[in-house]
Amino acid sequence: MAFTLRSVKVPPNSASLEEARSRVFDFFRKACRSIPTIMDIYNLDDVVTKSELRSSISSEIRKNSHVTNPK
Repeated sequence: MAFTLRSVKVPPNSASLEEARSRVFDFFRKACRSIPTIMDIYNLDDVVTKSELRSSISSEIRKNSHVTNPK
């Protein structure tokens, strides 16, 4: 998991709203692709499904959809 977290390095600010938006989509893709690994590491198969984790990630991202300042 430490490798997964290291590969998601993000610069502090985006230059524009479009850049911030594309970075959010990239983060979402990387997070969703790491779900199976995280489930294996923490033995989450009995607790939660992959789709529930994906839904949780997307709901957390949607909580900030009102933000218009790219910084």
